[in-house]
Amino acid sequence: MTILTVTLNPAVDVTYRIPALDAGTTISVTEVRTRAGGKGVNVASVVRALGGDSLVLAFTGVGPPDEFRAGLDELGLDHRLVPALSSVRRTVAVVADDGTTTNLREAGAEVAIGAEAGITAALRTELDAGAAAVVVSGSVPPGLAAEVPARLVAVCAEYGVPVIADVSGAALRAVATAAAVLMPNRDELAQLLGTLPRSAEEVVAAGRRLVRDGAAAIVATAGEDGAIAVTPAGAWSARPVEAVTGNPTGAGDAGAAALARHLAAAGSVSEVDWPGALADVVATSSAGVRAPVAGEIDAEARSGWLGAVTVREAG
Repeated sequence: MTILTVTLNPAVDVTYRIPALDAGTTISVTEVRTRAGGKGVNVASVVRALGGDSLVLAFTGVGPPDEFRAGLDELGLDHRLVPALSSVRRTVAVVADDGTTTNLREAGAEVAIGAEAGITAALRTELDAGAAAVVVSGSVPPGLAAEVPARLVAVCAEYGVPVIADVSGAALRAVATAAAVLMPNRDELAQLLGTLPRSAEEVVAAGRRLVRDGAAAIVATAGEDGAIAVTPAGAWSARPVEAVTGNPTGAGDAGAAALARHLAAAGSVSEVDWPGALADVVATSSAGVRAPVAGEIDAEARSGWLGAVTVREAG
């Protein structure tokens, strides 16, 4: 069962490890790691780490050198790339020894004319080939309409393939009624609702409204506070087994990878074992924090946490 990830705004991720971040000074970097990135790439990488099959569908640069394509090859990730960018952006994560992380993110290059048609055609090709679940995640690059993720979700719906949408801002508002599983964090949920829920009960109530209005399900993530899932069948909450320090960049992508595997195995949102899936989301997200860079997990830690996460009915 192949999980297809869609990355509209890919990146080359650079992670700097430093003793401490002291603004206005010269800081010695103790370690540098560079890899192909973007949220969908991180999801695909974690799916593979969990023993699943994945394929990255993404835009890339229109001419050589194609550092992003080379990075995917280096990671050993299968991919279908649509040339549509003058260059692939870079993101920088500066990680101090105490776990404090500072992220610098370029907006990305404007897409070429015909980019949406190209990515849509590629998506249909992969759905025809039998993708079992799809994850559309990350930002929308300049020149592409915020509604494009919603339109890609609609294509997946034509094929009856379950899809996760992990997007933000205008793209999240556009996709909220498109029958996708939404995975907002605290800030993204506040953007969508216009207000920040102050309690688990408020999150559940908001999730039920979103499901009533057209979302397939909601998995609201909250870092060290865990996650809440709201589906047509019920609502559940789960918290991490223990506090985890490290690099939180990519933790949400790790959780999306875990959930995508449950969706692919079940075949539909209604058939998912949601308490089990939510425990997996929380454990795998925490394992992502423990890994040095986004797109990796501490597999041993995840294995130990997975059976220990407590899931309760919510609301």
